[in-house]
Amino acid sequence: MTNYPLRDQNGLTEAAFLRQYDPDAFERLAVSVDTVVFSIDSRIQTENYRKLDEQKLTVLLLKRNEHPCLGKWSLPGGFVGEKETLDQAALRVLRDKTGLDDVYIEQLYTFGHPQRDPRMRIISVAYLALIDRSQYQLKNPDSQKITDLAWYEIDFPKNTPTLRLKWEAAGEMLEVGNSPPPALGSPLAFDHGSLILEGLLRLRNKIDYTDIVFNLLPGKFTITHLQQIYEIIGGEKLLAPVFRRKIARKITPTGEYTQERGHRPSQLYVYKDS
Repeated sequence: MTNYPLRDQNGLTEAAFLRQYDPDAFERLAVSVDTVVFSIDSRIQTENYRKLDEQKLTVLLLKRNEHPCLGKWSLPGGFVGEKETLDQAALRVLRDKTGLDDVYIEQLYTFGHPQRDPRMRIISVAYLALIDRSQYQLKNPDSQKITDLAWYEIDFPKNTPTLRLKWEAAGEMLEVGNSPPPALGSPLAFDHGSLILEGLLRLRNKIDYTDIVFNLLPGKFTITHLQQIYEIIGGEKLLAPVFRRKIARKITPTGEYTQERGHRPSQLYVYKDS
């Protein structure tokens, strides 16, 4: 074991190397975090009282009130502070821009296309968040940077390269593809369509081998509503008997029942590890 400072080919110790190191020798770039927040809207009532109310997968979008991408919809995002970890930055930005806190969140993917942002070279570390929206209250946006927040319904059939986002309250429909930036004419800011698609694919993949889906659910739920959520995310119908066998080990009956319109009461369940 050596007891003296190691020197490089120029005879410099590490301390000497760091003293003369020039950080401006390389092109500067910035790092941001953007979060794809998914939730289930269970308040969409059908006209036929004998049918269960519909459920829709939704994504949270913010309307920008500043350049670049003025007037376009974006994901909650912001720059990483010099002394922050990526996770700390993602949680801070989400809390500051939407009021959401203490949510399920995981790192999704890193997006680094050289032209993804017109200001400069900005690399975005994307995150995936899942919430039961009935348990949270969105914060009013900062009108200096954001003019609105909205939950957009997602239509994403299986084996399709595009998705549709619908804001029922304003009658808006957005067509989103996975083309690399800059996506001229895109209704979403930057490359956020690609981020949403990546988040959907991650969620669709993980419901088959993890219990991630339960982060979208209220504390008590019926098997029928749970199956609907699996079908919405997976993009295909499931056979009820097969689904019930698959899910049985993950849920526990509460002994309580619903009182739904035009239906006999349904058993309520809870997630077994909750």
